[in-house]
Amino acid sequence: MKLFILVAALIAQATAFAAKPKFVSAHTVALDGTITDGKIITSSPNYGVKREIKEQLMYTIGQLNGLDGGSPDMNRLEISVGQSTQLDNGLYEVTYAAKLFIAWPLSVQVPRSFDLLVPSRGDYASLQKFFKAFGSDENSGKKCLAWEGHDVTSGIFWYYYRPNKYSCPLNRMNTEENELASTIQIQLKKSKKNTTGKSPEYGKVWEDGKLVSTLIFGKAEDGATSEYDAGIKAYRDTVNALLKKYGKPTSVNVELSYNSYYRQYTLGNALQNPEVFMTFDLEEGELDVALFLIEGIRSVGIDFQQKYNERTLVSDYISYSGHSGLGANIRALARMGKFAKDQYQIFLINGCDTFSYVDDALRDAHSAVNPNFGKDKFVDVITNAMPSYFHMNKRSNMTIINSLVGQQKTYKEILSGFDVNQRAVVTGEEDNMWPESFLD
Repeated sequence: MKLFILVAALIAQATAFAAKPKFVSAHTVALDGTITDGKIITSSPNYGVKREIKEQLMYTIGQLNGLDGGSPDMNRLEISVGQSTQLDNGLYEVTYAAKLFIAWPLSVQVPRSFDLLVPSRGDYASLQKFFKAFGSDENSGKKCLAWEGHDVTSGIFWYYYRPNKYSCPLNRMNTEENELASTIQIQLKKSKKNTTGKSPEYGKVWEDGKLVSTLIFGKAEDGATSEYDAGIKAYRDTVNALLKKYGKPTSVNVELSYNSYYRQYTLGNALQNPEVFMTFDLEEGELDVALFLIEGIRSVGIDFQQKYNERTLVSDYISYSGHSGLGANIRALARMGKFAKDQYQIFLINGCDTFSYVDDALRDAHSAVNPNFGKDKFVDVITNAMPSYFHMNKRSNMTIINSLVGQQKTYKEILSGFDVNQRAVVTGEEDNMWPESFLD
């Protein structure tokens, strides 16, 4: 009976879930992950227990990343709280059902189910204990950390969490006998939200005779002053790639160098030219590109924000390439910009695991200025289910711009041009009509 009640509660939330955007990728498939027998230990069975369950399930990001290269969309997490039972120690065991939307690599067979190894509790003090036991540098012999993890704290352990790593005792431990960890089974099946054959709205992009693109690049290291910084290099390389592909600009706001050997124009010192505005006359129309090099999206000044707001009003394609800040930078970006009625846009949120972090802010902003349409009609969002490194930024940005100029490829074909390790996905494309009329 308890299982029936929890599953029924999840079914009752189906309408809200159905309103979420669908999904297409060249390297990934969308799965529905269902937990029917979740449990968490808490001191407050009524107040705040959903928040604690979400904290517990945040650790699925690290486990899925490390296990097979998957990633859950935490914005779509659904939780239905069940019964609570008081334990002898005065705490409570609360049961729950949950539904996760997961990007899963196409190269890996989908199991019917597998075990999630998660903290048994979701409160701050307990997560500190969990980190000290399995993630702290003080316990190097018990590390359940990703190999690349360093200077990790309890607040970000969930991202670097690798319970299936050989050095992690959790994959050899009976969690029923460990008060810090729990084993929760998740069932997997292919989601009905996978789409095929969808393309960007090329007709809408070019209806005014131009393609307007705004590209933002963050530095790899705060305060970097070296041209060898990976973020600065990605910015410079993308400017140069545009110049190589499309030739001498019709207009440009900075002085370019001309390389007679390669017969192309190039950007000189990127740090001295942190803003580049270029236009190119193409057979298809005008290509208008603005590129910005910034310290970090959460530290930009009023001047940048004003320029960004002006560009978002008219841009067809907007990208951010930089650190995701474990979601903080992505949330900051999503709440910037101004949007105009009837302006269709493609966003590339090009940071690590952005699929897990992007919320509905962009969808809501476009819906607010286009209230008579669905939330996704005027916006498609491209994110990464796995980390995107700075050296990938030029490739992904140029792939999209070249595809928008060419007006031929489907989204799946476009994303096949990204680095496979990004596991890039598009959401919000399900209502796209190309080559039919935008409003058919």
